[in-house]
Amino acid sequence: MDTIRDRIIKRMKELGVRQVDIVEATGATKGAVSKWVAGTNVPKAEFLPSLAIILKTSQNWLLTGSEEKAITNFNMQEFMNKHGLAKKNESSFDVNDLHKPTVVDHEIENGFIWIDVVEANFSCGTGESIEFHFDVINGKFPFPPSFFQKKYVDPDCMRIIKAKGDSMADFINDGDLVGIDISQTEIVDGGIYAIYFEGEGMIKQIFKEEGGKLSLHSINPKYRDREVTEQNGLNFRVMGRQFWRAG
Repeated sequence: MDTIRDRIIKRMKELGVRQVDIVEATGATKGAVSKWVAGTNVPKAEFLPSLAIILKTSQNWLLTGSEEKAITNFNMQEFMNKHGLAKKNESSFDVNDLHKPTVVDHEIENGFIWIDVVEANFSCGTGESIEFHFDVINGKFPFPPSFFQKKYVDPDCMRIIKAKGDSMADFINDGDLVGIDISQTEIVDGGIYAIYFEGEGMIKQIFKEEGGKLSLHSINPKYRDREVTEQNGLNFRVMGRQFWRAG
C-alpha cells in the first residue's frame, strides 16, 4: 500500500517538481520537505493546500490516494453569470478596479519584476466592513521572472494584498503580504482564495458541499465556517487564488 510519501514523489517525478519548488510554494522549511520525501514525517494540515496546488492534485488524494467523488456539478462562473455578478453595476466590486502590477525594464531594474502592493486589507478575522481602495499603492515587491514560471502565474494577473486578523493563522498571519492570481476564480475544492462576501473581504479555504453550497473555512479552529448558498450568493465574489505569502 502506497503512502503519502509515495504519492508526493510520484507527482514530483511526473511534474518535474523539485524539493526547493515545494519549499517555495508551501513555505515549509527545507528540513521539513526533506522529511516528507524521505517518509520520516508527513506534512502538517497547514501545508496541504499549497502542497496540493504545486503538485496539481487534491489534498484528499495526497492523504488517501483516492479522489473524492464530485457530489455536484456546481460551476461558480455559471452561477455568477446567472445572477449578473459579472456586471459592475450589480456586483460589489470589479476585478478590473484592481491596480495592475508594474512590469519594469529588466536591464534597468536588475532583472526583477516589481509588483504593486495595493491597499486592500482583506479581513481574516471577525469580519468588520472594509472599504477597498485598489487605486492606492503602498509599495512594490520585487520578484525574479523565474518565480512566475515556477508558480505558473502571469505577472499581469498577480495582485498583492495585506491580510488582517488571525482566522487563517498560522498559515496566513495578521499583516502578511498575500499574492493572489486574479485569473484563477474557478474554485478548486480545498483551495485558498481571496473573496468578497456580504460586505467583507476575506481570505478563506473553500470547500464545495452538497447541493452547490460552499463552505468558507478558517484554519484557526476558533472561527466557525461560513456558508455560501444560492440565496446569499449574490453577495459572494471570488477575487483570485492565493499562491504566495510573505510575513
